[in-house]
Amino acid sequence: MSSKNEDPIRPLSDSINAATRSVHTKLNRLVISRLQLALPPQADDASQYVSGLLHITPIYIAFESLWRRILKLPDPPEAPGSDKDGSAGVVCDPVGLRPNGRNAHRRLTVNSRIDALLTNLYFEGLQRSQALQQDLISLTCWSDRTLAEQLNNASRSPILSDFLTHIETFVEKSPHVLLAYAWVLYMALFSGGRFIRASLENIYPAFWIPASAQQPTPATLANFAITAVQPLSFFQFNTREGGDDLKREFKKRLLESEGNLTTLEREEVIGEARCIFEYMIRLVGELDGICGMNKEAAEARLLSLRSRDSVVVERERRQHIAEMARMATTEAAAERTRSWVERAL
Repeated sequence: MSSKNEDPIRPLSDSINAATRSVHTKLNRLVISRLQLALPPQADDASQYVSGLLHITPIYIAFESLWRRILKLPDPPEAPGSDKDGSAGVVCDPVGLRPNGRNAHRRLTVNSRIDALLTNLYFEGLQRSQALQQDLISLTCWSDRTLAEQLNNASRSPILSDFLTHIETFVEKSPHVLLAYAWVLYMALFSGGRFIRASLENIYPAFWIPASAQQPTPATLANFAITAVQPLSFFQFNTREGGDDLKREFKKRLLESEGNLTTLEREEVIGEARCIFEYMIRLVGELDGICGMNKEAAEARLLSLRSRDSVVVERERRQHIAEMARMATTEAAAERTRSWVERAL
């Protein structure tokens, strides 16, 4: 224990922020620049945004499901009958998404000190796996089976697969590093995530129309409710303060609990936070190869279960929808999106 004459230890959150400042800045710039390419006017539809979500979702599923396993908590329930109509609320079985899914039900044992720490810092309201999958279903109208297939396909990409293996291996070895995942991947949604959400909310409605939706008429398009089609659950928190109360409570509990970490455990949490940013930077590069420079590849991923002819027909239909949307809505929304991105850059 530190004596009164020694300088107080810097809060863990401050230490993480200081250690990750350079990689955090680099990742932010990469995300903002790629976001600009995935949204209007650079993109006609959400195919590249879907590709991005398909590669982010397995990361949240991996660390959140491991956290629940350690605390012996059940997985979120599936929406009854959702496989028939592909409605939002479906939650894929996370077992198949983890590299060593065959060991998914093996019990993870941690000491009582770490168990108490993780229990205190677990917030059901912060969990994002379900929200991400809801967004993907809203964008694609996939069934839960198809969603699981697509997430598994994305999880096989080299860098993401390596990251998922790292998460499982390191969390099982040192479960306290889950604090790094919570701080980096949850708290980001209350900073940069807020700006991303604001830009997404300004996009014209037809951009979000699922590929399997019927072609709308100009009249129905004009009456299409924006709030009904925006797949932004990932950025939304269902609390009275829009998640700010969760953020405050998480920070409060982290500050109160971090003293239970040993010096080595604290260093491992900080090191893992930096590792998360480094993996995310590499993942952006992998996404560039998958869809960033190849729009047809992104469209093919979104429509992968359709025939070749259907892909062509679907592309033409969505181009027509996008053109109608531009005619039915003003340029103000698109301009707001562009101006925000330019300011952020």
